[in-house]
Amino acid sequence: MFGFNNILKIIAVVAILAFGHLFNFAINALGAYVHSCRLQYIEFFGKFYKGGGTAFEPFKAKTKYINLK
Repeated sequence: MFGFNNILKIIAVVAILAFGHLFNFAINALGAYVHSCRLQYIEFFGKFYKGGGTAFEPFKAKTKYINLK
């Protein structure tokens, strides 16, 4: 490993493994937080939401019964 002695190799491997495990733990903790927030949003959104307004209509030409030339 680039001509280093054994002690530096061991220290480098331990540092890389520790950082990798901490990064993996942080990503998994963030995923658990986002997943639980998403579930709460899905379950409780319908209980307190009052619908209204107008239905969405895309902005395009309506040519179901019309032939355009």
